[in-house]
Amino acid sequence: MTLNATLAKRYEGRLFVENGRLHMVVEVDVAAGTAYVSSNDGSGPQVNPWSVVDVRRRLAAENGLLLDGLARADESERITEKEQGWFFTSREGPQGPFKTRAQATRELKAYIMTSQGTTSVKH
Repeated sequence: MTLNATLAKRYEGRLFVENGRLHMVVEVDVAAGTAYVSSNDGSGPQVNPWSVVDVRRRLAAENGLLLDGLARADESERITEKEQGWFFTSREGPQGPFKTRAQATRELKAYIMTSQGTTSVKH
């Protein structure tokens, strides 16, 4: 199976368990064949690069676990355009404005990662 942008997008937000720890795919670099995976080993949250092949194998063994907000069909419903610009919704209310939909999407992902306790996708 060839990795393309659509398939890579479906990996983002997916969860799997490895060695008793929950891992989440936070970003996929299609060109590099690398997935950035968040986990917490007890010393704090961290994001590490994994081979997309390894991630694909682990995801195939899981039963469709997803973290709310990343790679979800309803993510697009969380991003709206208003007169002032683009916004995303959160539990705290609307966040924004942002100049573009793409920027609002990036900020939504950053918001979710910060909420999880991870401040950066690529370490």
